Amino acid sequence: MPASYARFIKTNELFGMGVLVGLLLLLWTAAVQAESLGSFSVETAWPLLLVVLLALVVWLGWKVRQLQQRLADKNQAQNGDYTLWHDEVTGFPNKQLLRQQLQPLLQQAEQKHYGLLLVKITHFEQINEALGYQNSNLLLMQLAHRINALLQPHENLLCLEWREEKAIRLCHLGGVDFVAWVDVSNKPHLAEQLAKQVEQSISEPLMLQSSAMNVQLVTGIACYPEHGSQLNELLEHAFLALQHHRWQAPNNPMFDPELLSYTDNKLRLMAELRQGIEQNQLLLYVQPQIDLQQRQLLAAEVLVRWQHPRLGLLAPEYFLEMAEQLGVVYSMTEWVLQHSVAALAELKAVYPSLKLAVNLSSKDLLQAELIDYLQSLLEQHQVKPASLVLELSEQTLADDPVQALTMLQRLEQLGVELALDDFGTGFSSLFYLRQLPISHVKIDCSFINDLHKSDAHIAIAGAIIDIARNLKLEVVAEGIEEQEVEQKLLRMGCTRGQGFYYSRPFELKGLVPWLKQWQQSSAPRA
Repeated sequence: MPASYARFIKTNELFGMGVLVGLLLLLWTAAVQAESLGSFSVETAWPLLLVVLLALVVWLGWKVRQLQQRLADKNQAQNGDYTLWHDEVTGFPNKQLLRQQLQPLLQQAEQKHYGLLLVKITHFEQINEALGYQNSNLLLMQLAHRINALLQPHENLLCLEWREEKAIRLCHLGGVDFVAWVDVSNKPHLAEQLAKQVEQSISEPLMLQSSAMNVQLVTGIACYPEHGSQLNELLEHAFLALQHHRWQAPNNPMFDPELLSYTDNKLRLMAELRQGIEQNQLLLYVQPQIDLQQRQLLAAEVLVRWQHPRLGLLAPEYFLEMAEQLGVVYSMTEWVLQHSVAALAELKAVYPSLKLAVNLSSKDLLQAELIDYLQSLLEQHQVKPASLVLELSEQTLADDPVQALTMLQRLEQLGVELALDDFGTGFSSLFYLRQLPISHVKIDCSFINDLHKSDAHIAIAGAIIDIARNLKLEVVAEGIEEQEVEQKLLRMGCTRGQGFYYSRPFELKGLVPWLKQWQQSSAPRA
């Protein structure tokens, strides 16, 4: 309440009390005089009594209203303070309250070590779209309370406030980001242990309106003073650690100074890539896949290039890995699928049996909307699903075998063809090979290039071909550059191949002219 308003209230209160006292004195004086004159009676006193009674009622009513105003002002001030220090959606302490709590703490932290634990909810935008804003906020509140309940018993975590005799140790930065401050002076690995517990705490779906919602949490950690001395600096480093933990290092949420390299040219390049996707700076190249016996074109693998306005034409090795690490790859995959399906619609009039093969990242298989997006594209362009081949690497399956298998089964139900790329470079997919709904495997070019020079490569390629044939799978050999290699593959039972021996990659728009030239120059073999 402002001081001038308080003085006004006090002045009016004194004035009201003075009026009441004056009226009582006036009544008493009149009564004394009337008694001395022998004229005091009820008939002569009642008007004065009525005046005093009315004055008393008015004064009491004014006092009640004044008390109500004071309470309203107090509640308004308290509500203003609450809004200032708490997130409006979850009601948990916000960044401003965390900063206020940390100031005196860090001033006395000469020998102390702390960990800033950042927690992020992934794919929440999809939940928001499915449930709506209000229901998503309710789910967000449930998550915040569940995380705080997990952190509450740990006294090494900073308590931001007490609520109903329970410690509130979680700060809501806004959106889907939360923070906890951990004292790791005597327990150096406590932050990592808590991070693991938090990520595993949402193992079961959350229930909302009789619906089970699957939610995932990912964490990142930055340490004070090793990784920074200011809150904003620690938050930035924890976010980098979280991104790296999410995409590259599933067992390590801790910040590493080497991650700072992402903050300069690489982050700039990824920002330019996002813009480049929107502005159609990407180009589709293709490399033909040939029937080795009939010398016919069976399919063409789609390869993406980036026509950067400043750096020129960039091959995938300059940007693809970074796109996967920093969450840009799915936007690029959507662009590639969109233009590949559109190209199939144009090509089917000239070469209806031709297939296009598009590579998928492991991050693409984590996108629940991939199936619906692909189905809508096929329906929009009236393209048969079997005309599209989706290629996945062994690493794609190794990252999350259960999720990958589920998505592959749904893709098979959609009707697209599935291929296992770079086969032989890992071991994980051998275990799952019988379960995978794939139609063919591709032998990695590292085994094919020197096939005619190395007995070991011949043995490996032969083993892969035998496994595939026993499982009734087609085999595509990548990296064929010489006729001698082609002939060895034919003798080993491989009938499909691609490589420089047939063609180097070229722009997709040149596929029809290349095909006409190929048909003229290549006659089928008996």
